[in-house]
Amino acid sequence: MTLQKFIDSLAKEEQFQVAIRLAKKCLPIWNHYAGESQLSYRDSVVGLSHTVDQQLLQNTIEMVEEYLRLNDSAKLLDGKKKLLEIRGRFEDPTVALQDTDWELPDQVQKVFYAVYNLIEAALGKDRTVFGELTIYVSINQAVDALESSNTLTIDQIKSILQETKNTR
Repeated sequence: MTLQKFIDSLAKEEQFQVAIRLAKKCLPIWNHYAGESQLSYRDSVVGLSHTVDQQLLQNTIEMVEEYLRLNDSAKLLDGKKKLLEIRGRFEDPTVALQDTDWELPDQVQKVFYAVYNLIEAALGKDRTVFGELTIYVSINQAVDALESSNTLTIDQIKSILQETKNTR
């Protein structure tokens, strides 16, 4: 079974569980890079320097987890507001990556985008501009980063996926 079919077979809550778990497994890739390199860039439009907070990805994952646990409508509204605020912190770096003003190693960039797509999915963006499920794209990017960086083997990734399926 392909990753796409496996993810499609899961309930939405389970898809988020997989995405969050894999995103957390990716954090060492991000943190290792951030520990050795500057998370900064200069935009080519106005020439301003920008720095990305090293904790942005971890904070985002934690906030998505917290938001998904909420069940009170007032708390959900407040949680969504917080998600929108942290999502705003992705806007400039995402544009910089797309404009090649900020270049990251492939695995690090995939980790960044995996977390970005995780928050997009949590905010209700079901599909990307290419018609793929946003949560699937997040999972796929995380899997690719974990495998290509040798952080996890394919068997370890399959084990994580299987554990989700077995908790049904």
